[in-house]
Amino acid sequence: MSGKAATATSILDIIHGLQKILDFNNAYDIILTGYTPNADVLEIVKQEVIKAINQDDEGKRKPRWIVDPVLGDNGRLYVQENVIPVYRDIFASGLVSLTTPNQFEFETLSGVKIESWADVKEAIVKFSSMYTVENIVISSVSIDGELYCVGSTQGKAFYVPIQQINCNFNGCGDLFTALIANDFYDNGYSITPEMLNDVVTKLHKILEYSFQDEIKKTGEEPKVVKDIRVIPAKEYLLNDYKSDTNVVYL
Repeated sequence: MSGKAATATSILDIIHGLQKILDFNNAYDIILTGYTPNADVLEIVKQEVIKAINQDDEGKRKPRWIVDPVLGDNGRLYVQENVIPVYRDIFASGLVSLTTPNQFEFETLSGVKIESWADVKEAIVKFSSMYTVENIVISSVSIDGELYCVGSTQGKAFYVPIQQINCNFNGCGDLFTALIANDFYDNGYSITPEMLNDVVTKLHKILEYSFQDEIKKTGEEPKVVKDIRVIPAKEYLLNDYKSDTNVVYL
């Protein structure tokens, strides 16, 4: 599989095209930004989203901005290093309602290496002192060999355990952010421990379904699932798994 990364000019053309068709502040409840390969493209996205949210349209609602700061994972960057300061500017704008980094990305943005729960709390405090982002969800944090999803809002931090599957799933991060965005909207633009448990449970059930379906097709356990079975596993999307049973407060 191959392709070309979009240029800043092409992204700007797409945004302007959308704005001619739809009023961002009237048509959209949420603007979600994710993987952006270089600083030029991210700078355009930053400028255009900030402009859209800051439009002086009295009486019109403003879309909430969710930022998935895709930088990398497992200690290495996927993007050019000059993307990092642009993300810092985005978070410093005060317009981001929710961010969904993974552990490596949160370490990079907060400047705190996470190896313990004390480090997690320190990283959240440091990030919150640097940027005005009311809701934080760290998609996965590894503590003592176990994975957890961490949330922070209004000065409260909490986490839920993640059941691990020994396999890589292409698009898992995108699905996680989409599930978070949906529950964030349904919950009145705020996060709760119950909501986090709902998202983590749905994600695990969909991934487990995909894993087992791959075994049925190939006869062996896959190391990578390239096609997450979102539609065949849609029953899990419709179920409500909101519960505080597995929630621990920091």
